[in-house]
Amino acid sequence: MSVLTPPPPPGKRKAWTYRPVAAPPLADFLAGGEARQRFLRYWVRDNRGNLFDLAFFFTFRMVPAVRCSHFGRWLGRVLVPRAYVGPMQRARANFTALFPDRQPDAIAGMVDAYVESQGRQMVEYSAVTRLARRPGGVCHVGVEHLKECRDGPVIFMGLHLSNWEILMQCLSDLGLTLSLNYDPPRRRGRHWIVRYVRTRAGIALLPPGRQAVRPALRVLEAGGQLLVFCDEGFNGQIRAPFLGRPANLETNYALVARLARRTGARICPVYLTREEGVRFTLTILESFDLTCASASLLDDVERLNAIVEPLVRSHAPQWYFIDNRMVS
Repeated sequence: MSVLTPPPPPGKRKAWTYRPVAAPPLADFLAGGEARQRFLRYWVRDNRGNLFDLAFFFTFRMVPAVRCSHFGRWLGRVLVPRAYVGPMQRARANFTALFPDRQPDAIAGMVDAYVESQGRQMVEYSAVTRLARRPGGVCHVGVEHLKECRDGPVIFMGLHLSNWEILMQCLSDLGLTLSLNYDPPRRRGRHWIVRYVRTRAGIALLPPGRQAVRPALRVLEAGGQLLVFCDEGFNGQIRAPFLGRPANLETNYALVARLARRTGARICPVYLTREEGVRFTLTILESFDLTCASASLLDDVERLNAIVEPLVRSHAPQWYFIDNRMVS
């Protein structure tokens, strides 16, 4: 007689600790061998890239915001297909998998829109504040929903669509005081740029990884406002949304659900989409709380994914992680 084996329970997210790369001392250079190579890689090779990133960033801060974005569109079309062949192939495959009814010409158009979006977002780091505050540049939808978020803790659930740095600047300009944790870019120059842009926008940066959990709890327990991006690519793989794959607990969905249930925080989805060129729409959806006492953590995760996934599908060419691997 055959015995049915029940499926394994969905795995929990593995906590990870962020450890910045330590600067190699001069003694490594004098030691020779691999230690010298590590010293030269950190202080010479990597710094060439860091200097380029910083020079690029500050140069385009002197360029009008609209021209920054248009240059980024051109750069995306020229650079991305040539320099990122593997990600381009994955993006095309993901578009085909997500939209099996689309004709090849339509898929090609989505790929073109994707590379343009990537290029614009890259150069727009130099013009985030100017684009967010450009007269008529950002249409606000659902701002009235913020009234429910003024009193008591709230978790804003963000998405990596179009330019999420402009999203954060817009939310800050609406009077929100946000705290955010994020995974630092590997290149130190880009890490500095991201911190510079976000702290100037008034965003309080929490430590990466599991070091952020306790500070995040303190923010919410004090009635504060937390921003968590719930679409994820990790180690080159799409974690969330699930996109037809089985739900699991290894995403920020589970983190948001746990924090919300522990602190009674409301959850408010927010996202920014690019309508055309440098015209954006900031959308703030109605907030809600996780009031169903009988719901499991997996139920909460599936509820959050049901909000995020349709938005990602609707704006797939503007989604930052579309070039990651979609593993079942």
